[in-house]
Amino acid sequence: MTSFALVAVVVVTAGESRPDRSKGLSLHLLPKRVADISGQKWGLVSDIDRQVLQTSDEFLSFFRSQSSTVQENGAWIVVTDPDAYGEQERKLLSAVEALCRRQKILLFIARASDLPGGWKRSE
Repeated sequence: MTSFALVAVVVVTAGESRPDRSKGLSLHLLPKRVADISGQKWGLVSDIDRQVLQTSDEFLSFFRSQSSTVQENGAWIVVTDPDAYGEQERKLLSAVEALCRRQKILLFIARASDLPGGWKRSE
C-alpha cells in the first residue's frame, strides 16, 4: 500500500511541473522587413500587451516582470520562415536562447507552420 501512495504522489507532482503555454509568456518574432512595411518595430512581440522587445536585456526585464506562474511556465516564441529574418533578428533570437540557458528560463520555439504541435524546447 505504501508504494501505491508513493506512485500517486510522483504522478501528481510530474503533472504539476509540466510547462503550459497558456500560462507562459507568448511572443512572436516579427521580421524587420515585415515591420517596416507596416511602420512597426521589429522584434519579439508580446501577446500580453503587444510590447516589442529588441534586445535580450529587454526580454529578460520583461520576463522577470511577469508573475511567478508565467515565469514557471517559460517563454514560448513563434517564428516564421527562417528566410524572412535578417541578421539582426537572428542575433536577437540567438541572444535570447543563450540568455535563457544561462538564466535557466524555460524556452520553447515553434515555426508557425508547425503549430500547434511543433514546439521544441531550446536547450
